[in-house]
Amino acid sequence: MCKSSALAFILLFAFLFRLETPSIKLVLIIATMTVGVILMVAGETDFNALGFGLIISASFFSGFRWALTQILLLRNPATSNPFSSIFFLAPIMFVSLAILAFPVEGFVPMVEGLNVLTKEKGVVGGIGILLFPGILAFLMTASEFALLKRTSVVTLSICGIFKEVVTISAANIIFDDQLTPINVSGLMVTIGAIAAYNYIKITKMRKEARVEVERREALEGEVAQPMLNAERLDREEIGGISDEGLLTGRSAAPFAKGEEERG
Repeated sequence: MCKSSALAFILLFAFLFRLETPSIKLVLIIATMTVGVILMVAGETDFNALGFGLIISASFFSGFRWALTQILLLRNPATSNPFSSIFFLAPIMFVSLAILAFPVEGFVPMVEGLNVLTKEKGVVGGIGILLFPGILAFLMTASEFALLKRTSVVTLSICGIFKEVVTISAANIIFDDQLTPINVSGLMVTIGAIAAYNYIKITKMRKEARVEVERREALEGEVAQPMLNAERLDREEIGGISDEGLLTGRSAAPFAKGEEERG
């Protein structure tokens, strides 16, 4: 439930770093979506202050991280490609996770777990089990970075909310997980908010595309106008010369006739 606050933090950092244009409609949609997610996962009554603080902190830094990632993708030439971003960020992420994992999990238990895995599944099977999730995570991260480069951090977060909607719906249909009326209403509110955001986003993209087309047509017109003017002047000059030649020929004809008569 507390994880849904990540939407608000993502929108806040998107406004602070000017990744999104502040809009009352967008704020209302995100607020409605947050309420819908809270209702969608409602049902837990136990409250732990430490857990609440950790989740809120994680949501805060999640929004901060995604906003900085989009800035790297859009404004830094070295990390403008999703794979180049992963190339620079993956070592830092590995070191950070290792620093946290070794004290919490313990180095010896991790080695023992690897030994048990290789004994039960074999060396090839154990390596495959370890590599397969890593490959999926790599592809997922690359897809997220590509989406960030083409859209916005708010769109990415809403895609994550849609994933939660699909997960809860699939759990109810396939595994027969029971949903309360509050959960169902939250599901409907969330889907409606996602649809409203998509409508606003599509409308904005169409407007920007129309403005871009008009700008290009205006630039093409500015480039073509001097060429048309030059062509018109050339035609006028050629016409003037032709008219002058015709007049000269007409005026010279009587003179030539008079000379012939005298002769």
